[in-house]
Amino acid sequence: MKVTAEMKVKEVLDLGEHLLSAFIWLAPEFERLNYPKLRRAMSGRVTVAQAARLAQVPLTEALYVLNLAAGADSDEIADELRLCQPEDFEYRETNPPCKPLEISDLKDTDPRIILVDVTGEAEKHLDPMPKIAKGLVSLKHAEDVLLIHHPFDPIPLRDMFARRGFASWAEERRQGHWFIYFYRPSAAIGAIAHPPIYNRVYAKAAGTGIY
Repeated sequence: MKVTAEMKVKEVLDLGEHLLSAFIWLAPEFERLNYPKLRRAMSGRVTVAQAARLAQVPLTEALYVLNLAAGADSDEIADELRLCQPEDFEYRETNPPCKPLEISDLKDTDPRIILVDVTGEAEKHLDPMPKIAKGLVSLKHAEDVLLIHHPFDPIPLRDMFARRGFASWAEERRQGHWFIYFYRPSAAIGAIAHPPIYNRVYAKAAGTGIY
């Protein structure tokens, strides 16, 4: 396959400008890449694997769509998808089903909350990261929580914060208005096992036998 899970969106777009349409087909949020400033800021941060999670589809589905758009033969794509891991044929929800205990009783007005609203940046097609970074350095105490008001669930941002030791939880309070909590997790709180949910169509297409 030309397009792999580890590739950045920028690398995929370098294969052909028409691939932007494939990303937008997967997730309308990628329409933001039509704006030069956002493309420069975002395309080098987001991997294909993260794009699949943002689109809420299995990784194999994203790889199939993007490679097909890149001009690869459909039979060859299917052959290579057979080599993917079983978990690549499923979409797993990033959030646990219940609000974690560490933030379950928090109100937006709680003094532990640092609220950062980046919806204005989204409307102006600006990079929200400088404002988010400023909010991050405002966290002075272990119990402080960064709450970001965002127009969609920013999966790459949540992955970045996870590498810094932050857990996250997101809720869409109304359409296009997401609130994402970033907090330091307490040991052994809210550990929940999730059974795998396999995507039957793509598992069958790739011949994994797990459908």
